[in-house]
Amino acid sequence: MSDVASSRRMMAAFVFIIYGPICWALQLALIYGSQSALCAFGTDWGPVTTAVLVSSLATMALASAGSVWPATVYRLLAGIKAPAGQWPFMRFVMRLLTGLALLAMLYAALGALLLPACAALR
Repeated sequence: MSDVASSRRMMAAFVFIIYGPICWALQLALIYGSQSALCAFGTDWGPVTTAVLVSSLATMALASAGSVWPATVYRLLAGIKAPAGQWPFMRFVMRLLTGLALLAMLYAALGALLLPACAALR
């Protein structure tokens, strides 16, 4: 195996393991970016809350799909099937981190429902 293939597999394994936190980071970027931009333009609370909830549901669905079909995610990242000896551990850690990220995404989405969308900061 060449060094390039080995490096690609190593990076794919790392990105695979932190798949859930990557989805969480994407959700945070989407909800805070859209909320800040829409509130800055003086948009009413309805579209802001809708944008936050749609972004949250989309990223939660992406993370859930990755947790349900982890072999497909690894194959897309690495281009090959996961090594048999490492697969149970990698799958367990990926699903654990994705579960924690889903919980955090749920809490961020609940904030959109419970708090005013464009409250004054002062």
